[in-house]
This record gives sequence, C-alpha cells and structure tokens, in this order.
Amino acid sequence: MFDRLRKVFSAPGAPGGGPVTNKEVARWAAAQQIAIVPHATEGHFDLGGDVGGQAWRLESGAPTREYVRGLELRGRADVGADPDAAVMVLNRCLLEALEGRAYSAITDTLQTSVDASLPEEVRWLAMYEEMAWPGLPASFRQHFAVVAERIEVAQRWVHAPVVSQLLNFLEGERSAVRAQTPLLLMLAHGRVFLRMERAERSLDEIAHATQMLLMAAQAAMQNLPPMSVAGPDDLPHA
Repeated sequence: MFDRLRKVFSAPGAPGGGPVTNKEVARWAAAQQIAIVPHATEGHFDLGGDVGGQAWRLESGAPTREYVRGLELRGRADVGADPDAAVMVLNRCLLEALEGRAYSAITDTLQTSVDASLPEEVRWLAMYEEMAWPGLPASFRQHFAVVAERIEVAQRWVHAPVVSQLLNFLEGERSAVRAQTPLLLMLAHGRVFLRMERAERSLDEIAHATQMLLMAAQAAMQNLPPMSVAGPDDLPHA
C-alpha cells in the first residue's frame, strides 16, 4: 500500500497542485486499489480500505471544526489499541490557534471542570502537557507539538516513520502553505484520527493525508499494546 502511494508523486501526469475533480481522485484511487465513494458535490468523497486487517476511512467534505476553512479531510482507522492511550500530534499553527480556548477553559472562574462541549483536542490541551524526548528531531519540534497523557505511549507511537511522514508533508514548493495548514493526528479510544484542511485541493495533498493516516495506524498496531479483552475473572461481581 505505502509503495503504491509513494509512486503518485513521481508518476507522469499526476496532478501536483491546483484543484482536482472527483473523477481525477477516482482514477487515482483505482490505481492505488483504494475504494472510493464520490459524492454529487465536487470535492466531497470517501476513501477507504484496510490496514493490517483493520478498517480505515478518509472523508473530504464540509468542515466540522471552526479552525478548518473550506474543505476538511477527516480520517479514522481502527487499530485495536488500548482505549486509554491518549496522544495528539498537531502543527504549531493549530496549537497556537487552540491554546487560547484551552486557557480560557481552565481559568474561567465559573467553571469547575473542562467544558465537555469543547472539541476533544481543546480539552486535551487543557488537561495534558506537551511532550519531548531525546531523539525527537529539532526540525520536528519546530513544526509540530506532541501532547499526551503519558510520555512512554507518545514515544512508542510517534516513532521514526511517523515523524518522517509528517516532515515529508512539509517538503517541496508548498512547504510554506502546508506549515500554516491546520493538521492533527490523534490516538484515542483505540483508534487513530486525522484532521486537516484541504488548502491546496490537490491530489498530492490527498495522497499525503492517506499516507499519514495509514502510517500512524500501522505504528499504533505495531508498537502499542492492544485493547485488553476481559476474561471471566476480570468481570465486575454483582
């Protein structure tokens, strides 16, 4: 899957920038053996498949977060990870945009707890701290922040391939635009989530988003403990 996706960046005739139509996305998806459900509205579609035997989905559509303008790419992959594992990677521009809301959530004297109606990423900024560890590249820390409940979980998930995939997104002629494009990866509830703004409306952007979601999902399945299955002795007694 990853080798096929990488080929799109050097494939002759592959759109490298500018708006792409649903028909062009459908042709690309077919070449990558990715399922697609195009919608009637241009720019709206669903991609999907499986990674490591688990289902994943990437949707392009109207934004569900106020910090995303235009179209939003929303991804989700079931990875069977411990549902208590909580890690978020977001770029610095998004971190700065959300920090004000998180600060208000914990300093409002009328509130005794973080407002549950706030987006989960805002609540996490109010509850958890930014993490860093030796070996995390300075270039990565310059552009991204890792927020987590436990640093050992963050280290196991945000390892070299995930770091490289995120940094690769910032390379090339569109690096300045991409550095200012809201981008978030989250490990929560035993799943991996991706959310980003479609600032370019390009095929290259869609391919990168697909790669990031699948790489993050694969890293979670390979490096994190799976969801525990309760046995008879683990069930609560009446």
